[in-house]
Amino acid sequence: MANPALASQNPELLLSVLGTHIDSPVDHDKGARIMFRTGEGAYLYDYNGKNYIDLVNGKGSIILGHRDPVVTQALVAYLEGSGDIVTGPSMPIVELADRIKADLGMDAKVSFFSTGTAACRAAASAMRLATGKKIVISAGYHGWDPMWNPVREPLEPNEEGVVDFYFIPELLEAALSRYKGNVAGIIFSPDYTYLSAGTLERIVSLCRSHGVLLCCDDVKQGYRHRKGASLELVTQETADLYVFSKGLSNGHRISCVVGRKDVMKQTREFTYTSYYQLAPVVAALATLSRMETETGYERIRTFSESLVRKLRTLLEASEMPIQVNGGPLFQFVFGDPHLEQAFYKEAVREGILLYEGDNNAVSLSFDESVQTDLMARMQRVIDRLVDAFGALRGAEVTKEHTFLAAWNMINGASDILPYEEQMKLLRRLLGAEP
Repeated sequence: MANPALASQNPELLLSVLGTHIDSPVDHDKGARIMFRTGEGAYLYDYNGKNYIDLVNGKGSIILGHRDPVVTQALVAYLEGSGDIVTGPSMPIVELADRIKADLGMDAKVSFFSTGTAACRAAASAMRLATGKKIVISAGYHGWDPMWNPVREPLEPNEEGVVDFYFIPELLEAALSRYKGNVAGIIFSPDYTYLSAGTLERIVSLCRSHGVLLCCDDVKQGYRHRKGASLELVTQETADLYVFSKGLSNGHRISCVVGRKDVMKQTREFTYTSYYQLAPVVAALATLSRMETETGYERIRTFSESLVRKLRTLLEASEMPIQVNGGPLFQFVFGDPHLEQAFYKEAVREGILLYEGDNNAVSLSFDESVQTDLMARMQRVIDRLVDAFGALRGAEVTKEHTFLAAWNMINGASDILPYEEQMKLLRRLLGAEP
């Protein structure tokens, strides 16, 4: 094996030392994946000193910015102190749990986990244990876990007893009827880029009318638009359980399930070796405090909306078939696959990090100077695309293009196409029809 000390000076060698899949952008000029040496605020720096404006932000988890001074100071004080207790609970864990419950305004219990994936599985398990029923009805992305694997035929359960309704209310209603008396609960991850308030309200009301438990997987959206869950921005209804992760701790490994006491008591034994390790708890407390005291949620919303407007103006002026949809989380949609590939390639060349094909996010560290820098880089990207793909000017981004882009981001997009067209595309995507 290569010498790790030597590898630290050689990013390509470092990849062979790690010996694992590395999900990072590709430097297309060198044909190698980019390795980052450090970060500061809205920027990351590679081993050659090149800077990149980060719109990936740990897939949305870096909500304050890289090396945030408040979080760093809190972690240093913790590490230099004597409070590293891992055998049992301590006050910071209680403080964080109480804060999350207060943010929800809910008389609840909280269980902590390392990842959103683990927390989503725990929430589904708790609903099953509380009800004694097996079927879980799902929509959205709940992490890389075989529990959520799709099947070819809509409304059929997978091997784990999960039925996906893909955010299509008609499918949800059919699933609730077909499996009546056997449904442990519904878990869905609300999306505010492609799903209307009416669709989200309809999903919640269907759940309530059938008297089944509802879990709001707010891993991506929670603590981004506001304190606590974002579902209450669009509906007066509340869920029985919530899952949070990405907005909690500025990228540190912590997630939680919070919900009704009668359901949450089932999670009492859902512990693991580092359950009481405090570093991510300390990071979460510092992150939530800073977001609240500095009106972080409002600032991120306002700045994101401003950025998306500027990007739309730039793209419309270019007449290229590229759209940008969303707000605090936004996605680029393309009318041509070759144009899409070239767009991400040129973005990396210009030092813009984007979550390819998925949702992008700003952090609290973004300001007007970063936005000016970003728009100048993006203008150069678009200028080169116009030169290379001028024949595409005036071409359309169709509703099908948008549906497929939304599908890749949230596994559903029921407000984009009529029900019959959705089902036709859905069956094709699942492989049920050619």
